[in-house]
Amino acid sequence: MCFLIKLLEVQNMAKELVLTPGKCTGCTTCALTCSITYHNEFNLAKSHIRIRKHDVEGVFEITFLSTCLKCHRCAEVCPSGCLRSVKLLDDIQEGGK
Repeated sequence: MCFLIKLLEVQNMAKELVLTPGKCTGCTTCALTCSITYHNEFNLAKSHIRIRKHDVEGVFEITFLSTCLKCHRCAEVCPSGCLRSVKLLDDIQEGGK
């Protein structure tokens, strides 16, 4: 396993990615950041995140592929607050709110 991947796993072990789908605007900033981080190019097809608009409800559906490395870069750049990186200890101390 690559050292960088292992380091990312250790750094993010105590974090969880929290998703609030109703806040997603479909801007694809998260997916583009993912592709540039891991593949050095802006290419939605190479992202570990898939975003599609739900036909009936009109909300965006976000799917993380099994290849996601859980680096949480997507949460760092999400302009709408749809994706957030939450430390598990903080979540427990706040009563899970």
